[in-house]
Amino acid sequence: MDFSAACYILLGALAHKAGITTDVFRSMRILLGRLPGGLAVACIFGCGGFAALSGSSLACAAAMGRIAVPEMIDNGYDRRLATGTVAMGGTVGSMIPPSIPFLLFAILAEQSVGKLLLAGILPGLLTLLGYVITVQIWVRLRPDAAPGRPARASMRAMWSAIFGLWPATLLFAIIAVGIFTGLFTTIQSAAVSVLAAAAIGFGRKMLRWRDVYEALEEAVSQSSQLFVMAFGAKVLITLVAASNLTGDLVEWTGHAGLEPWQIMAAIVVLFLILGMFLDPSGILLLLVPITLPIVSDLGYDLIWYAVIVVKLLEIGLVTPPLGLNAFMVNASVPHNYAVSLQQVFAGIAPFLVLEVVVTGLLLAFPIISLFIPNMM
Repeated sequence: MDFSAACYILLGALAHKAGITTDVFRSMRILLGRLPGGLAVACIFGCGGFAALSGSSLACAAAMGRIAVPEMIDNGYDRRLATGTVAMGGTVGSMIPPSIPFLLFAILAEQSVGKLLLAGILPGLLTLLGYVITVQIWVRLRPDAAPGRPARASMRAMWSAIFGLWPATLLFAIIAVGIFTGLFTTIQSAAVSVLAAAAIGFGRKMLRWRDVYEALEEAVSQSSQLFVMAFGAKVLITLVAASNLTGDLVEWTGHAGLEPWQIMAAIVVLFLILGMFLDPSGILLLLVPITLPIVSDLGYDLIWYAVIVVKLLEIGLVTPPLGLNAFMVNASVPHNYAVSLQQVFAGIAPFLVLEVVVTGLLLAFPIISLFIPNMM
C-alpha cells in the first residue's frame, strides 16, 4: 500500500486530536452566523472540515451529532434541519483531501493518489455550495425552521474567527498547493502535513505525547484495515481476470448495442442500490474491480470515474433504509432532545434533491473533476 495513504490517515488523527477540526466549526459559526440559517451553514462547513481531516464521515456524524445538533435545537432550529445538515455535512468530507475513499480507490485502480485528491476539490466545493443554497431555500420557504439573525459579532470576534481557520487552511494548502505546483510529491506532502499538524498542536499546547500515541495507534489500525482490504481486493481482481468475467462483461456490453452513457447510467444505479444496504468500503471492494475494465474500455477517464464513485458513496451514506450517517446522528444526539430517525431522514430529503443535481453536473461535465488534475 502507498505509504502516503498511511500518512494522510495519521494527518486526520493528529488534526482531530489537536482540535483543528473543531476550530473550523467554531470559526464558521461566528463568520456565517448572520446568514439566514447561519448556524446550519456553519455546521455544514464544520462537518466538511471535520470529516475531511478525520477521514471518516461516520466519526463526524457521531461527534457533531453530540455537539452541533443540541446547540442548534437550543437556538430554535427545527430538528429536521439540525439533523439533516449534520448527516449531510459529513459526507462532503469524502471529496475533500485527504479522503479515505479516494485513497482506497487509488490502491484498487492503481491511480495517482495526488491526482485523485486534487480531482475532489472542485466537486467538494460545488457540493458545499449546493448544501448552503439548500439551507437558504429551506429557511426562506419555512421561516420557522430557523431563528432570526443573531446580533452581529464584534470585529474582534470576527478577526479571531478568521485567525482560527489558519491551521486547517495551512494543512489543506500543503496538500493541494504542494501537489499541484510540484513542490512536493504526494508522499512528501503527506509527510510535511503530518509534521505541520503536530507542530501546530504542540505549539498551541493542545496536543500531548499521549495524543500522538493514540493518533499513531489509530492510524496503524486504519492503515492495517486498508491494507487487508486492498490485499483482498487484489486477490479478487486476479480471480476476476483469470475467470475472464470482465472480458465477458465488456464483450456483452459491446454486443448489447447500448450507448456508453446508458452503460454508465446502469453502473450509477447499481452503486446507488448497493449504497442503500452496504458500507462504502464494501461497495468499493465489490464493484470497482468489476466495473473498472468496463469504464476504461468505454473510453472514460478513470480519475473522473473515481469522483463519480465517491459521490455515489456519499449519497449511499444517507439513503434509506440503511443510511449509516442518519443512524449515527440519531444515536449520538442526547436522548433528552428527542430526535427520531424519521426526523433525521426528513431533514436529509431536501439535500438528496441537491445531490441528484450535483451528480448530474459531474456526469455531464467531466471537466469539473478533471480541471485541476489536468493542470498538474
